[in-house]
Amino acid sequence: MSLFSSRRPSPTRSHVRRRPFVSARRQRGATAVLAAVWIGVAVAALGVLDVGNVFLVRRHMQQAADLGAVAGAQTIGMANGCAGATASAQQAAARNDSAAGATVSVTCGRWTTVNGAANFDTSGTTPLNAVQVTATQSVRHFFIGPARDVQAVATAKATDTASFSLTTNLASLSGGAVNSLLSGLLGANVSLDLATYQALASTNVRLGDLATQLGVASINDLLNASTTVSGLASAMVNVLSQNNIASANVISALGTIQAAANGGAKLALGDGGSSAPGLLAIGLADKQAAASSTISALDALIVAAELAHGSSALDLGAALNPTSIPGITLPLSLTLKAAVLEPPVIAVGEAGMDGSGNYRTSAHSAQIRVFFELKVTLLGIAVDLPLALESTSATAGLSTTQCAASKAASTSTIAVKTYLAATCIGADAVLNLTNTTTSLVCNQSAPLANVQVTLPVLGTIATVGVNAGRQPPSPAPYGLNFYLGSQGASTLTFNGQAGDGDDYQTVNTNALGSAASGLLGQVGTQLTQTGALFFTGPTLTSALLTALTPVVQLLLSTLQPVLVTLDTVLVPLLQLLGVQIGVATVHAISLSCSDAQLVN
Repeated sequence: MSLFSSRRPSPTRSHVRRRPFVSARRQRGATAVLAAVWIGVAVAALGVLDVGNVFLVRRHMQQAADLGAVAGAQTIGMANGCAGATASAQQAAARNDSAAGATVSVTCGRWTTVNGAANFDTSGTTPLNAVQVTATQSVRHFFIGPARDVQAVATAKATDTASFSLTTNLASLSGGAVNSLLSGLLGANVSLDLATYQALASTNVRLGDLATQLGVASINDLLNASTTVSGLASAMVNVLSQNNIASANVISALGTIQAAANGGAKLALGDGGSSAPGLLAIGLADKQAAASSTISALDALIVAAELAHGSSALDLGAALNPTSIPGITLPLSLTLKAAVLEPPVIAVGEAGMDGSGNYRTSAHSAQIRVFFELKVTLLGIAVDLPLALESTSATAGLSTTQCAASKAASTSTIAVKTYLAATCIGADAVLNLTNTTTSLVCNQSAPLANVQVTLPVLGTIATVGVNAGRQPPSPAPYGLNFYLGSQGASTLTFNGQAGDGDDYQTVNTNALGSAASGLLGQVGTQLTQTGALFFTGPTLTSALLTALTPVVQLLLSTLQPVLVTLDTVLVPLLQLLGVQIGVATVHAISLSCSDAQLVN
């Protein structure tokens, strides 16, 4: 064997020497994969930390926004309004140390619920009852990516409500008068002294507690329920006894009235505008918000007793119909319905006006209401005259509420208009018999008659429709409406403290001269400018107005100054005699400043 050949490695040796090299290379590849995996895990973990930090910051900011919204809503009904609510919201949000450095913006508005849909209205509609707080903060990521803005939004509302009663037949609280009234209504003797009635008048019952005692689950159910005077008095006794908010004298008085009522007819608790008026007229879109509102025990019992006694319209047509006179046949018919000595109306709700310019919470009452419809057929002409009339009527609307730190400093204002008489002619005149919220008004023109006339120029016969009122597109209402009373509303201011001197306030229409002058002005306006009559068929309206205008204007210019001057004599004379004409009495029952609650 040569030396050279002995140095050649065998194939087996060569294979054995390469194996350690291949194994090390594979190990290095596996290590790289594992390193990549661990780096990915580390990046994911760091990302989770960043995301967790963002959520933690947002949670603290949400707490700050919630606190700010509740604080703002709690003060938005006070004197400083939105400015005060904004300051309160920002201060409350700043107290949350975890949200330090956040930008807090505050928006004031109205939270309303219509047909189940909630809405935060920032258009400026009053009264403001809600605050929305938006907290924004820039959060820096510790490991991954740039900083990002984190935002939290909260909305809270506090609906302040008030309740009041309006009556035109009880001007003052008198023990003997109320005893006589209740005894007559209940058909049993009631004898309580004046001090007891005053205590009943200042004792308030929460509607939510009343609903519970009457076995219903919500305010909506309460408004759809019915009870007797005895049942209402019993429920009040239970509420006042359980809450320990009434004296033994008041509890005893309610027991006396309960025993005197002893069952009786049922009455509707909610006023739905039907032919049977109810005890409560609640002016809130969300009726449940009235749960914390209160009503006077005395007012509620008097109203309930009068409703149960039967104050609904009386149909007098059968007794007074001329066609029923024996031996006389007349081509006419008469429908006559009346409501006499209407009970007080209790209204509960929120202040201000809605988008249509009507008060959200209002009450309307009159001493006497009459619906009159005369139908006459003579010489082929059928005449139909529907007319509504009210005597000593009044309408009150809750204008404003303002809460303060104490009940004595809190205030509510109620606008009241009174009329000695009000009348309207219109196709919907009969609806005024059951109207407990707004002033008497006819919104529909009345077709009085169809008359056949001969047109000389054309030599033809045409049918002319004679209608009382105005024709669209004239401004509504379209019926004829006339009012003898105050030209403007009187504003009454009440504090939130029950039982003091301002609970009962009255408004009258002693200014008879101005009232008569205003009535003439209404007649003149509707006769000449808008047209008291309009015609279908040949155009006659313009000619009629042209003939009437100078006559009416002459009468107005002559009589109105004389009538206004009469007030300088009449008003002092009536005051000297202690006489008030057309009196409306408003009893401010309660002002409830609601606790704020988050709604969004």
